[in-house]
Amino acid sequence: MLDAETKRDIEDLKRELKSYEDEEANLLKELETLRARKNVVKDKLKVLSNDDKYQQDMLNMVYQQRRGASQKPSE
Repeated sequence: MLDAETKRDIEDLKRELKSYEDEEANLLKELETLRARKNVVKDKLKVLSNDDKYQQDMLNMVYQQRRGASQKPSE
């Protein structure tokens, strides 16, 4: 059987875990919002800079991002 102190510790840890999970959910929502805003800006740039150099720069940037993402260690 668990003693009272251990039960309190478990409850404290459960509350702390819930707090971190809530914070994580909020950060994920914020990240999604920032990605959407970034895409809007990219689309505006594409419309305003519709030339070959811009398109090549964007392709290079996407290539670098994907290459960098594939080289990151998995969690």
